[in-house]
Amino acid sequence: MDFCPNCGKILQTEKNKKGQTILLCLKCGFKRDLETDEKVTLTEEIEHDLTREMTIVMNESEIDTTKPTKEMYCSKCENKQKISFWMVQTRSADESPTRFFRCTACGETWREYD
Repeated sequence: MDFCPNCGKILQTEKNKKGQTILLCLKCGFKRDLETDEKVTLTEEIEHDLTREMTIVMNESEIDTTKPTKEMYCSKCENKQKISFWMVQTRSADESPTRFFRCTACGETWREYD
């Protein structure tokens, strides 16, 4: 890490028109070439579009038949039905996990907290 001799700011690495790496001060414009034995690591920041890159873990239209089930009351069916359930740690680790339930008859999903 090098600092500008004029203003003291950190020098940034950039490529010049010839494709050579130089050190540049973004505040005062000071430039200097790299020495032949000087090594520099270039990093590039990449912005991600998280909505495009998200993976669907569970499709809401499909009911997963591999989850455990139990007989429970479904408020939408207004009847005792076979309900699948699973748990997810949605809060901090020292709190109990959130329990999710889905009616296998109508697909209604709800959750319970402790």
